[in-house]
Amino acid sequence: MKKPSGPHLPELMGEAGESNARLVDALNALCPPPKAPPQLLRERLLATAVRPRLRFAPLFGALSELFELGDSDLAGIFERAADERAWIKSPVPGAQLLHFSAGPRAAGADNGLLRLRAGARFPTHRHLGAERVLVLDGGYRDEQSGQIYRAGDVHEMPEGSSHAYTALPERELLFAVSLVGGVDVEGFGRLSSSSEG
Repeated sequence: MKKPSGPHLPELMGEAGESNARLVDALNALCPPPKAPPQLLRERLLATAVRPRLRFAPLFGALSELFELGDSDLAGIFERAADERAWIKSPVPGAQLLHFSAGPRAAGADNGLLRLRAGARFPTHRHLGAERVLVLDGGYRDEQSGQIYRAGDVHEMPEGSSHAYTALPERELLFAVSLVGGVDVEGFGRLSSSSEG
C-alpha cells in the first residue's frame, strides 16, 4: 500500500491549532448567544416540578385504575397530603393514614394513603377483605414472601391472607391502598377507617 504524500499528521494538527481560535470566533458570530428562559416561564416550570399535586403524576394511570378517580381528583389528594394536619396517626407505631373517597367501583373499600417511617415494621395482620396496594415512594420487604416492593409496584392480598412488612431503611414508605373490610393486626385488633379516626 502506497503511503499518501502530503503533510504529516502532526503538521496538520499544528495548522489546525493556529486557526482554531478564528474558527471558533466565526462560529460564535453565526450563533446568537444562549438566552435564559423568561423568568415567568422558569418559575412556572419549577413550580410544576415541585408542586405536591403533580409529584406522582407518572403514576396517575395506575392510581386512576385503583381508585376510579380522574387526574384532577388525584392531584387534589396529593395537595391535601402535603398538609401534615390531613394525616391521622395509626395505632401502629410509625404509621399514618390519609383517607379519601374513591369512585363507584372502589366505594365499598377503605381508600387512602399510608405512610410508614423508614425502617419501621407493620406487624402481622390478616386481611378481612381483599387489599390492593400501589407503592408511591420508598419501598418495603414483605416478610411472607421476602419480595421487595418499590415505587410503581402493585401488591394484592386476597381476603383471609396474612403478612407483615418492613419499610426499607433508606426513606419513608408511602403507598396508596384500597382495602375491603379492614385488617386484624396482631397486638392491635381490628383496624378499619372507622376505628382509626
